[in-house]
Amino acid sequence: MTRIEAVKQKAILEVAESLGYSFRCLSGQVYEHPEHDSFRIFADTNTFKWFSRDIQGDVIDFVQLVAGVPFKEALSYLETGDFEQAKVVEGTYQPFSYYLGEEPFDQARTYLKQIRGLSDETINAFGRQGLLAQAHYQTKAFQESVLVFKSYNHQGQLEGASLQGLVKNNERHDRGYLKKIMKGSHGYIGMSFDIGKPKRLIFCESVIDMMSYYQLHQRQLSDVRLVSMEGLKLSVIAYQTLRLAAEEQGKLYFLDTVKPSRLTHYLQTIQETTTFFQTHSGLLTLAVDNDEAGRDFCQKLSEKGLPIEIDLPPLQELETKADWNDIVKGHCNHSLKDMIQSAKLQVLRSNPPPRKNTVLEL
Repeated sequence: MTRIEAVKQKAILEVAESLGYSFRCLSGQVYEHPEHDSFRIFADTNTFKWFSRDIQGDVIDFVQLVAGVPFKEALSYLETGDFEQAKVVEGTYQPFSYYLGEEPFDQARTYLKQIRGLSDETINAFGRQGLLAQAHYQTKAFQESVLVFKSYNHQGQLEGASLQGLVKNNERHDRGYLKKIMKGSHGYIGMSFDIGKPKRLIFCESVIDMMSYYQLHQRQLSDVRLVSMEGLKLSVIAYQTLRLAAEEQGKLYFLDTVKPSRLTHYLQTIQETTTFFQTHSGLLTLAVDNDEAGRDFCQKLSEKGLPIEIDLPPLQELETKADWNDIVKGHCNHSLKDMIQSAKLQVLRSNPPPRKNTVLEL
């Protein structure tokens, strides 16, 4: 195998993550850029295509496009994780713009309770940290109310938001409900929820799963930061690790100097040249989905030597996939069955069936 052939075997999704770009899964092996719906990665062929610009290619072409570097430097990055002559050319920083008009939270609360099985206590806890809202979302084709999950950076600035539709519409949305990351969101930050003074990090795949994990484990959680990656993103793990280290040292300003494309590089540097992970045992926990993608992600990080603890939701009976919200909804269903059974027993005790006359035969 030639040098170029070997480089082309690099998984394009992992390369995208290392450069600070996050693509969300559309279906199967197709992934979409959160800001450009015509920019897609095809994991099965390890290629990409930007339909609106008629640009396509392999993993080398991808690095050249998003990093703005020539072939030689793209090849160097794929082989060594760094650029020989030029660093990543960052686009001009654009602050996130939140333009949605917010509404009363009633419909969003109903969705979280009835559809997702979350309690008022859990919803209120996340609401108090300013992470939830209900808003009016409108496009040229339709309008509807949405649940908003807000993401803040280390300075407390709103840096992104993801939207969850509240009414199912199979004709309008591929997955039944609207699911969208707002344009301009900085996907490497993640949405975080603090309990006490954070000394460790727990990563989930989605905000709903993070809320579910909290509801199931809140009695055991103290001094921890829960983080939603909105997928499986090493860049979020890197950012939140650097953030925690900077908070401990009182040097949050350091994060203002770190370019998103260099986050994973800094994480690797910490891992290889400091004792930070040795002195912070149990720092990173992955509480991702118990499916092939989640387990593979955990394995890949372990193979990189990253000290992680793994906390996956248990599989139910013959299921091959489980997330934390599945467990919450399962508990709710069991509780409902128990309530119905208890009510039936109460009725029987209050109104016992008439006794049948028994004739004793000699």
